[in-house]
Amino acid sequence: MQEKTLSSHYGEYYEKTAVFPQQLDEKEVNFFASLAPSQSADILDLGCAEGRLATLLAGAGHRVSVADVAPSQLRHAENHAAKAGVRLEGAYPCNIEQGIEAFAGRRFDVVFFMDVVEHLKNPVAGLENLRALLKDDGVLILNTPNACTPHRFLWHMLKRGPAMDYFNPDKLADFHFQTYDYLTLEKTLNFVGFRIAELVPTRITLPRLLASRLLARCFPLLSDTLLIKCRKAAPIDLDAHIAHWRKDMPMHSPEK
Repeated sequence: MQEKTLSSHYGEYYEKTAVFPQQLDEKEVNFFASLAPSQSADILDLGCAEGRLATLLAGAGHRVSVADVAPSQLRHAENHAAKAGVRLEGAYPCNIEQGIEAFAGRRFDVVFFMDVVEHLKNPVAGLENLRALLKDDGVLILNTPNACTPHRFLWHMLKRGPAMDYFNPDKLADFHFQTYDYLTLEKTLNFVGFRIAELVPTRITLPRLLASRLLARCFPLLSDTLLIKCRKAAPIDLDAHIAHWRKDMPMHSPEK
């Protein structure tokens, strides 16, 4: 009998967690919505949760579709939009790592990918599929927790005793497979065909200081989350890189 894990029962676990509200920070959701274009655009909220961001975007006059791996979240999003008196263009059940057939060739001006990439088992496959959903001049807006923050450094410097016990349900509180610092995220995006156009400061949390947006504006790479806008580009040319390495590296001699 196969062991039941997050990887083997991915959709099932995210469907179960759909009962928990995820977009609880109203100021943050409003801030995300402010990043949309000023003119009406075709927007996809990929990993829409309960649809608060999608509803704000639709209310601002955009043509908004939602997608999520959990069908319950799509229903929550549609209900939330309906209560606000706005209409969503479409609701797509989608595991972005497995393909985009559900979209039937639709492409978008903007894809919001907020706090999703850290949940992916295979982020390269997921981002490659996401890229195919964007128009050639489209924009990806992505947010993810930052692994390189003053708060984390202080924790590691001052922590005494055993490390965090993630087997304790009180300590986990998420299904994050991985976290990123800026350079790791940028490289991953470049491999699949994105260039970062803008890094948007969020906030920096320090003990006794709470959350400071001023510090984040001064040191955006240390923000609690990495909020970036990306443009489509050609992926890194791996053949050209290998050819470049070959010029400077000794080759292995064939074994006799």
